[in-house]
Amino acid sequence: MNLFEYSLLSSAILLSLGAVFLLRQPVLNEMVQKFPRSQKLSIILLALGLGWFLHRHVQNLSDADFGEYKVLIGGLASAVAVLSYLFVKDFLAVRALCILVLFYSREVLDAAFLQEPSTRLFLVSLIYVVILLSLYLGAWPFRLRDFFGWLFDKPTRAFGFGGLVFGCGLILLTLSFSY
Repeated sequence: MNLFEYSLLSSAILLSLGAVFLLRQPVLNEMVQKFPRSQKLSIILLALGLGWFLHRHVQNLSDADFGEYKVLIGGLASAVAVLSYLFVKDFLAVRALCILVLFYSREVLDAAFLQEPSTRLFLVSLIYVVILLSLYLGAWPFRLRDFFGWLFDKPTRAFGFGGLVFGCGLILLTLSFSY
């Protein structure tokens, strides 16, 4: 994918996420609050992260980058994923989402590297904020539960947060067409 496609995809993700908070639907709010400890989503997100890692990173290892150990690296990664699910179930969905976000961030930053338009810097800045949040939440995943508790404590907070995320998505969508 190129920079334009990643910008469109990122703006679609931000617009969708912002809409979830803007809609003020009790069912959606309850699903968002249950996300950090969801066992089903942790399996799905962990499997996606493992698949992404094996396909994008392990399969493309050259001999200079330990390519002769692809099977061993893939086996270790699979063992870590299974053992994580078995022994670190608490907030595993948050950690798995952080893994996926970090993988996605790398793809976006690779696509934006050495591109000419200066409007790409809005996307790059958003990605760096997302990277910081992913690293923070990967280390302390219970903070997402605390954030959701604070966010849904007052309806105006969730609406304001949704408006901020939706607005960033609109700005990114607009800037995407300037590439």
